[in-house]
Amino acid sequence: MSVTVRPRMPVPAAGRAAGADGKTPSSAVPLVRPTAAHTTDGRTAREVVFYRLGKKFVDHERSIPEDVRSVLYYTLAIGHHTGVIDCLEPRLATSRAVFVDVLGALGAGAAREKLAGIERFGEIELKKEHVPLLKPAVLAALEACGSVPERTGDPEGLVTAVDVPSWLEEFLFLLDEVQCEPAVYAMGRRVS
Repeated sequence: MSVTVRPRMPVPAAGRAAGADGKTPSSAVPLVRPTAAHTTDGRTAREVVFYRLGKKFVDHERSIPEDVRSVLYYTLAIGHHTGVIDCLEPRLATSRAVFVDVLGALGAGAAREKLAGIERFGEIELKKEHVPLLKPAVLAALEACGSVPERTGDPEGLVTAVDVPSWLEEFLFLLDEVQCEPAVYAMGRRVS
């Protein structure tokens, strides 16, 4: 079986990929907006993107008063995230049409309802407690598609899935990352 998952190519500064001559923009290649421009508007969203926690840090650059600093460190010590900045990196993307097909492949159940939250609310969060709910449903859907997940190496950056089996396979790997790493979580959003 051929792999149908491909990494997204970087986009030139002009916002469109170069045409056949390497200079003029190609109208056949869709515009890829920077991550900061993404919104969850259901009318304009064209993709569903899952982001993975890449790193966390406390912003020490700003001057924090001593009395507030002690509260910040106390909340960190007891496990709360006050003052912590989460840096999410895009990990898995697909079109909304493929995502709707994924929901159909999962069938009725709690796993489908969890992922359908992206269409209903614009975004969802996936933590360790969601993995036992989602993983069996994804494996069953992969089996129904006749696909066997095989990891060929660690993906570098964003991976764009072009069909249901490739999305399910890559999502399964994302669930494994969430399950294996202590502080990692993922967030799925519909984006413009």
